[in-house]
Amino acid sequence: MAQRFDDWEKDDKGHLKVWPMLAFTTALFGTDKVGLRLEIGTQAPKPGEPVPALQLVLDPAQVRQLAEALAEAEARLLDARFTTLANSPPGSA
Repeated sequence: MAQRFDDWEKDDKGHLKVWPMLAFTTALFGTDKVGLRLEIGTQAPKPGEPVPALQLVLDPAQVRQLAEALAEAEARLLDARFTTLANSPPGSA
């Protein structure tokens, strides 16, 4: 079985290549598609410069899957933060 991140792009040190999200927008295309634009980069572009972005079109099932995946990621983040706080020495948080 392949590892979870085997097919992700990595840098020369083997770290996952990921980009901070600067912004996102959505658009409704009729009654059966949603557009999602993810603007990415390490800093906001200067005025007049293009914004690196990924523009996707999603059907309703993909919208649900993405919403569920993001909700799960949020729950895992909250759990990780709670666990970190719970295991911290008193007065260190």
